[in-house]
Amino acid sequence: MPGRLAHGRLHVLLALNSLLVVLVSVNRKSHRTLEFVADNQFLRRVEAGNIVLGLCTVLLYCLVATHLVRDSPRRRPGAPLTLSVMFTAGVYLYGLSLGDHEITNYLHGRFCSQSLPEICRIVAFNDDVFSDVVFLAGFTVLNTVVMVTQLLFPTDRTPRPWDNVLIVVNALFVGAAITANLAFEKAEFDPFVIAATAVLALTLLKVSPRQPMLRYYAVAYSAGLLATFVLKAR
Repeated sequence: MPGRLAHGRLHVLLALNSLLVVLVSVNRKSHRTLEFVADNQFLRRVEAGNIVLGLCTVLLYCLVATHLVRDSPRRRPGAPLTLSVMFTAGVYLYGLSLGDHEITNYLHGRFCSQSLPEICRIVAFNDDVFSDVVFLAGFTVLNTVVMVTQLLFPTDRTPRPWDNVLIVVNALFVGAAITANLAFEKAEFDPFVIAATAVLALTLLKVSPRQPMLRYYAVAYSAGLLATFVLKAR
């Protein structure tokens, strides 16, 4: 298979992203992660795991964006600075959302399930609204940076058949995660953000149809939305 691929390194990065998607799902759904991290019970393993996996996600975004720039024969002197600023802003928002959500989600679920005194109302707002908005903002900026990077730094190597197969397979892991979030969990703002990202990905793919990351995003987000629509319509 290596001889039939035009984008071997990119596939490795996308496979790692698929692995992260699986690990996040296992971390959230496994009963073992409900155990406490330390004797003082300040956090459970699920929240600590999400924080660590969040760091891995950001590092992977950085590796993908760096790979796209280095893999392209095109050079744009002004673009890296602009994209770096956007990426830094996205990382900050993403990290801020995890720091707020994982703590307040734990406190909300453990101490505020039965009653809603004033402090629980504030904790619940941070858990369900504020952290979600900040997360979506950071996540959208990071995804946009990667897509714009691919557009501004296109590869000159046409994807081969096995490239397209692997791109679709890895994209479907993300699509499944999107479906699980939209179809089976409470999602207020998420559908609009996912839809906007899908439209952006499809638009950029139309502009530059041979770029692998644009195809990856278009498949992942379109498949996630389509599957959600089908499940909701049942």
